[in-house]
Amino acid sequence: MRSFTALIGLSAAVLGFLGAAGPRASRAQEGPAKPAAAAAKGGGSVGGTVSILKDGAPKANKSGVVVYLENVPGPLPAPIVREIRQKNLTFSPGLMVIVKGSTVQFPNDDKVFHNVFSVSKAARFDLGLYKSGTTKAVTFKQAGVVDVYCNIHPQMVAKIKVLDTGYFAVTGSDGTFRIKNVPPGTYPVVAWQAHGDEYRGEVTVTAGATVQLSLPLAEGKAPKTHLRKDGTPYGRYK
Repeated sequence: MRSFTALIGLSAAVLGFLGAAGPRASRAQEGPAKPAAAAAKGGGSVGGTVSILKDGAPKANKSGVVVYLENVPGPLPAPIVREIRQKNLTFSPGLMVIVKGSTVQFPNDDKVFHNVFSVSKAARFDLGLYKSGTTKAVTFKQAGVVDVYCNIHPQMVAKIKVLDTGYFAVTGSDGTFRIKNVPPGTYPVVAWQAHGDEYRGEVTVTAGATVQLSLPLAEGKAPKTHLRKDGTPYGRYK
């Protein structure tokens, strides 16, 4: 785990330079935060770049890192409904970021049965067997990381990152991110990736300014295997 404290007051000229976008092949995604008018008018921004080391060398594709702020005052964004589709024995997308209270649907686009489940602490569920052309859904009420699997097909793996803040962004391939309309204040900042270490630090946001951060991470290896919903290996049951 890595940490830092950013206490930054930047001039307009410096802000203009730091706000320049990187490569656009895979653009960063902003969270759904819609702060009150007062916060939006007097808020600042948090932007920057994530760097990732993989096996000791810089990783070229730095997409899929979730950068978010904790303890920002104000209500959460309204819950939304999103989809993780099952197609060609794969979950798509394989990584989803939602705000607590949102619902994810799991349509079955394959010609075979699927059984979506999770035994994660943040959300334990078992959608049972369901056939092609049908959909089942889960509402996520607790923040955390949810590992999603199919009880029939071990290659089907997805992660859902459930947040209790609307102030987040997901990096594009160039590792850039930006979180806008943040009320002035000092907040914990977290950079989370599906596999590897997590970055935790602190950032101070001032009205009308953009704080520019450089967040280093080291990527780990994804687990090679997982168990069925009953705790047994794939290919046999208790």
